[in-house]
Amino acid sequence: MAIPAPTTHVGRLSRAVTAGGVGLGLAALAAPAAHAVVAVPPGVQVVDEAGVLSSSEEQRLTQDIQQMRRETGQNLYVVYVDQFGAGGSQGVVEDVNASRPLGSNDQVLAIAVEEGLYGFDAGSALNRMQGDITSAYIGPALPTSDPADWLAPAEAAIAGVDDAADGALDGRGASGTQLDPGGPLPAGAGAGGAARQDSGQQDAAPSDGAGGALTGLLGAGAVAAAVAGGVAVARGRKRKDGGEARGREVAAGPAAPRDPLDALPVEELRTKAGSKLVAADDAIRSSEQELGFAMASYGEKSVGTFREDLDKAKEHMRASFQLQHQLDDEIPDTEAEQRSWLKEIIARCDEVGAALAAHEKEFNSLRDLENRVPEALEGIAAKVPAAEERVQRAESALVALHGSYAESALAEVKDNAAQARQRIDFVRTAEAKAKEAWNSGDRSTAALAVRAAEESLAQVDTLTAAVDGADQSLRTMLQNVHTGIAQSEQDVAEAEAVVRSGAHADLAGPVAGMKQTLTTVRSSLASGRPDPLDLLRRLEAAHRQLDVPLSSVRDGREQARQAAQMLQAAIAQAQAQIDGTASFIGARRGAVGSEARTRLAEADRALQTAMQLGGSDPVTALQHAQRASQLADRASELAQEDVSGFGYAGGMGTMGYGPGMGYQRSGVGGGFAGGLGGALLGGILMNSMLGGGHHDSWGGGGFGGFDGGGLGGGDFGGFGDISGGGF
Repeated sequence: MAIPAPTTHVGRLSRAVTAGGVGLGLAALAAPAAHAVVAVPPGVQVVDEAGVLSSSEEQRLTQDIQQMRRETGQNLYVVYVDQFGAGGSQGVVEDVNASRPLGSNDQVLAIAVEEGLYGFDAGSALNRMQGDITSAYIGPALPTSDPADWLAPAEAAIAGVDDAADGALDGRGASGTQLDPGGPLPAGAGAGGAARQDSGQQDAAPSDGAGGALTGLLGAGAVAAAVAGGVAVARGRKRKDGGEARGREVAAGPAAPRDPLDALPVEELRTKAGSKLVAADDAIRSSEQELGFAMASYGEKSVGTFREDLDKAKEHMRASFQLQHQLDDEIPDTEAEQRSWLKEIIARCDEVGAALAAHEKEFNSLRDLENRVPEALEGIAAKVPAAEERVQRAESALVALHGSYAESALAEVKDNAAQARQRIDFVRTAEAKAKEAWNSGDRSTAALAVRAAEESLAQVDTLTAAVDGADQSLRTMLQNVHTGIAQSEQDVAEAEAVVRSGAHADLAGPVAGMKQTLTTVRSSLASGRPDPLDLLRRLEAAHRQLDVPLSSVRDGREQARQAAQMLQAAIAQAQAQIDGTASFIGARRGAVGSEARTRLAEADRALQTAMQLGGSDPVTALQHAQRASQLADRASELAQEDVSGFGYAGGMGTMGYGPGMGYQRSGVGGGFAGGLGGALLGGILMNSMLGGGHHDSWGGGGFGGFDGGGLGGGDFGGFGDISGGGF
């Protein structure tokens, strides 16, 4: 989210703490120093750089935040630092945003322990209630004695965010424990006067308005206990020397209910998270297509709200894929880390569904398909001839490509024309279903069948465009191979000159390796039908072996010049690979699992980093671009493996996965009439459609949920049997 600096509320922690306590008070009167950069790792909601929480308190606070997020869709980051420094609390918010890009449902509570200051930044969804949360919840919960209870203001923030999400700041929070039973909110609720705007002058006293909720803190201990959620929590603080003070238990009510996800074994949790990732990603893909259909009919302005919903969903999707990549990388993770990250993935995927369902009824009303089926079918029928022409051109292009390149170079597109023909067959099947349903008065099923036909036509575009893209991409890669050969020859000549001078004998081995690679690459080019990507991989691998010792010979300026020469080609290559794999997955999403999608998302993230660093640090940018290519390559391999293991077994109505159930090159699911096999592979239909009768068997989903979770509601959301979900 855009960080709303002018609306971040900052208040002084007014406490009666002895000088021999934790060193608080008016230290902020001194000139503020620059604060240390705060990093928020994936899956982390609580960062305690001031060391004021015990490990059990951190764990409990994290659990409470995660529970709130599951129940309300709102998230909270809590950061404890010693001092804010010159940037004030806004500097901490910016650090959090840099580590974990903040969305409209993300809040940040920053507390500077030694300065006696705090800041609360609400996302746009709750921004209008920011002052009320500050004055009615966080302020009264601030510690007033030593030992200071630093858990209380964070738990109070959770209660305030929870209530604000419900639209009623009644002081009950998630636990239902009222702050002042039978009475009004704490003084200042709704006024927001007790918190001041961040002006950079952190020694300025806050206003005494709102009943002095922050400065007086009358009865704050009792209020804090109630706001903290009415649960038994460990009170205590961590000493600066790394030891932990003995905690004291404060019983304020029954324990919070146990998260049912905590009872699942890690592997089961991983499976659940993987299924959620796939469903959420499919929902977004379908939503983008549906948004395109609506925009084509009604214009860009008419879909602005829905695009915002989609953007929110994408924010959660990017964070989820980043967490999954961290789980899949080579670094071992503790069970606690795995559980925390997997639970965040599940929560964020649920938030994807919530974001897409936010305006489901409005979107369905905009498209009004249930009343426009005959008109929509006319539009679909008019598009089919052009789609068939594109398939014919793709078939001819593939024949030419097979004559010019190795089979391995065409792995992602070799059956695209056959797949596109199946999608056209399914368009006709869906049209017939829509007409039948419309004539029988079943408008809901008719509308869903129209959606299925539209999505099938969209996949024809994806499949045929991918063939054109592969042609251009392979041409570009072939040019890059020739460029790479020339650059490699220059590097070899430079390295050999260094070796002949008697310096850097360690270059001899990499030079020999590069020479051998050049011989192999030239031989492959001369034999005809090369695989340009494979040749580029070989050249890059040999370059990496040579660059390490050669970099010690070159100065920084020369290294940057060399990297800058290679960077644009590397970025273009990575982009082409990412686009090709994205098209492959998009048209076969019914088969492709979470691992391939995660690698593709990480490849795109690496590419974006490369593009951002290109102007300032070409050496690092080149590394990221090459990493993006490697990740996209691996994503492609994994996606192809998923498709080869995707099949239909046991007759009608049973989905089968595993070895020995692959499809022929002529087209996956070719044995099914009416293009049904292609629709299954494309994720347009799922297995229940063969049972007949139920309208949820048809269509790519509506403006809403996915994964059978009921997130979308309505006719087009939360539909269990349909892959894709989304708008």
